[in-house]
Amino acid sequence: RGAMPPLDFEQLNAIGAGRRLRLLRSPACCRLRASTWAAALAWAAVVSLLAASRRAAVPPRSATPGLAAVGGGSPGGALHSVADPCEDLRSETMQKVWPGISRWEQTSLRGRTVMGFGAKASRLVARTLAGFDARAEKRGLTEACAAERASVERLLKQQMHSIFLVQRSSIEQALYQRLRKDLLRKMQRKKRELNVKEKLRLLHSCMHDYDSQVRELTPSFVENTERDRAEKRLSELQWGVHELPEAKEMQQRWKMERMRKLGTMRQSKGLSVSLSPGMRMMFRPIGFGNFQVYSRRQVGPPHNPNEVAMGLLNDGNVVDVYNKAVTPPLIKFQPTVGVDV
Repeated sequence: RGAMPPLDFEQLNAIGAGRRLRLLRSPACCRLRASTWAAALAWAAVVSLLAASRRAAVPPRSATPGLAAVGGGSPGGALHSVADPCEDLRSETMQKVWPGISRWEQTSLRGRTVMGFGAKASRLVARTLAGFDARAEKRGLTEACAAERASVERLLKQQMHSIFLVQRSSIEQALYQRLRKDLLRKMQRKKRELNVKEKLRLLHSCMHDYDSQVRELTPSFVENTERDRAEKRLSELQWGVHELPEAKEMQQRWKMERMRKLGTMRQSKGLSVSLSPGMRMMFRPIGFGNFQVYSRRQVGPPHNPNEVAMGLLNDGNVVDVYNKAVTPPLIKFQPTVGVDV
């Protein structure tokens, strides 16, 4: 027997009841019903498995984070239950304020400060909590979402505090480098180590700038600006500036200059006479005195130099009046002695 042709349900409705009953009892229809039930059971098993895995992946309400981390991450990926309106309200609130917080965080990580950050952060926290309260009151969840409101407030203040600390560290580092340069520049100008009064004056100037800059960046809910830490670090720098490599190099150079001056003062102390021998030599070839070259050099130590002079004058055909000679000598040598009192 050949394979059964495909069934046409319109023809099946047209035929009689007896023919329809015989056809439904045929082996082909029995195999069709069996395969349909098997597919339905397999699909039900797959659906139940997916539902079980989703229930295992969704954390409980208390474990659902509002932010991925205090220092970074977006709250948009937080998992929450659809049936929990307070969790939905908390996630919605954090998603609205997160882009601005992320921009401030990136700016501070690049070593820059946000102008007026303290006032802006305080207004952001107050505005976000006011918006949360308004939406909760509109939905009738004012008392039910008290825990979520406290969580939003805690996360916002913690994130603003972290951004403030990063900017404060940038200011401290900039003032540290400025104080270091000022101390070394003043030491180089005075050519000596700075006294206590001069060091404290520079330190107080840096701390005044620190207070004025940090005051603008401090939110209203931040109590500790870590001024003690900055003052301790800058104070250690100004007390130990002589230990810096640049300061040690300047001290060594000053020491060499003092030794050189001390040696000069010892030599010139009291009455002293210095004799400096020298030599003069003159060449007088044939000529009428129209060409002349003269050179003089100092030789010997700097504190007692000797002088050597050499000259050339072509006046050999001119009468030597001083020596009463018809022609002057070709080479004339004359020793000299310099006396320094």
